[in-house]
Amino acid sequence: MMPKKQTTRTWLVLLLLLTAVTLLAACSGGDQMLLAEFNSDGEAEIFLAGLDEAESEWQTLAEDVQRTFLFEGELAAFVPETNRILLWYIDGNDLRVEQMEIRDEAPAEVFEADAEARLFTEMEPGSATIYFTETEGFDNFRCYVSQDGAEAERLARGESCFVNASGAVQTEFDPDDGVTVTLISLDGEEETVILDEVEDVFNVRYNEELTRFAYVEFDGDEAQMYLVEPGAEEAEQFGEEFAFIDNFGFSADGETIYVIGMLDEDDDEVGLFINAVGDALIEADDITLAGQSEDGDYAVFLTESDDEMAAFVYSLAEGTVTEIAEEPSVSLVGFLTEDRFLLQTENDDEDVLLSVSNDGNEEIELLETDDYDILFAYMNNAAEQLLVQLTDDEGTDTLYVTSLAAEDGYFLLEEWSAITILAATDEYLIFAGREDEDDDRALYSIAWAEDSSETELDDDAEFGFRGVFFAADGRSIYYTAMEDGLDDTEVRRVPVDGSESPEDLYRDMVLLDVSWVGEPNLQFLR
Repeated sequence: MMPKKQTTRTWLVLLLLLTAVTLLAACSGGDQMLLAEFNSDGEAEIFLAGLDEAESEWQTLAEDVQRTFLFEGELAAFVPETNRILLWYIDGNDLRVEQMEIRDEAPAEVFEADAEARLFTEMEPGSATIYFTETEGFDNFRCYVSQDGAEAERLARGESCFVNASGAVQTEFDPDDGVTVTLISLDGEEETVILDEVEDVFNVRYNEELTRFAYVEFDGDEAQMYLVEPGAEEAEQFGEEFAFIDNFGFSADGETIYVIGMLDEDDDEVGLFINAVGDALIEADDITLAGQSEDGDYAVFLTESDDEMAAFVYSLAEGTVTEIAEEPSVSLVGFLTEDRFLLQTENDDEDVLLSVSNDGNEEIELLETDDYDILFAYMNNAAEQLLVQLTDDEGTDTLYVTSLAAEDGYFLLEEWSAITILAATDEYLIFAGREDEDDDRALYSIAWAEDSSETELDDDAEFGFRGVFFAADGRSIYYTAMEDGLDDTEVRRVPVDGSESPEDLYRDMVLLDVSWVGEPNLQFLR
């Protein structure tokens, strides 16, 4: 038998744990939704609502705002792996970006610009840091950073600028004085001149860490690359002298530099050179860097010569290239996992998808078809499988599913009049569409398995469905039914197995995001 004092102590520990869990749930706000109500003028009111919370308890985050497209989603979103909400919208003549922590009284302004400005944004994963690049006419750029939800501060301004976690780079071009490049620390307190009015500069490149800068001087006859590190007294010549350099840049390791160019003006083709020395690894009419593996160990280059294209894998460790495919058309779809990438080739009416190991030593033909054209490709990260949407000469849609490292593909749906991919888990795909042209558009689920049958979930939405999110347990979905444009909508909930009819939750609302879902499982590749 447990002693009485020990029993009391055990119950106290359990009580403290329960209290901590309760407080954590209260601080995080529990399960939350972001909703928007649009009027007939396209203006929206944005709300933060607890799941199944009464409308009177909702928090209004913005009023009379219009849509703009800066981040993934629409108008507002929960920031994955944080307790924050991000909002972006047009307010009159202004474009605004705001942030707030759940339970804050109101959002705080992060960035404001003219509604006509062009704005490019990048958010640091799992943080509240946002990088902004603003321009009006693409002849002058301004770079800003917002850290920890604070108002963005301008770091750089010039004919070109760039900002990331390592700092900001400001580039100024003067036809008389040459090129000046300045490195600015992320807090804006330190400025280091990298190039000071250097003439005949063809282009400037830098690695992700902003610790190495490379540039080419070209006087019309000869091209010489130079390398400089911040704080160095002067740049050093790097590699051999070229007759012409078409392109160059840093590999993902931040050290290796690839160069595409001609050593001799009498050369008929450009070559790929590593660190601007040695013999060309590849020669062709045209060479482009298509992409690099996340670890930087491998890079895919595409070449074109005499109406033929080819794909090559460069191994950083081995210093060699391996040819993968040669067809009239070759393209890199993307790096799918840590160790594989996807190529698409086309030859007349034949389309092929190849899964290739990063080192180029293993090729697996996932799909070969002359009956369909490849329309879209998605990576289902939850199930580590590829979803390919195909179309034929009649305009019908077909879905094909395959793993990444085996020839085990199957057709999930065939020859539907229309299909729109919406959401997925490792068990189900949610899509909207109609099987025949005369059918009404409906919302469906289907299990990831050969010979599966689709289940109709909802057919009551004249303008279709959008904003689909799985519940935390994966057994139901929340979504927006569009009955007559943005000002006639409804947020509903329905089990994914179709065992119950849709439940009407919020009339005249659009579902923007939910707090319990992080990054979406479906990744659009092309």
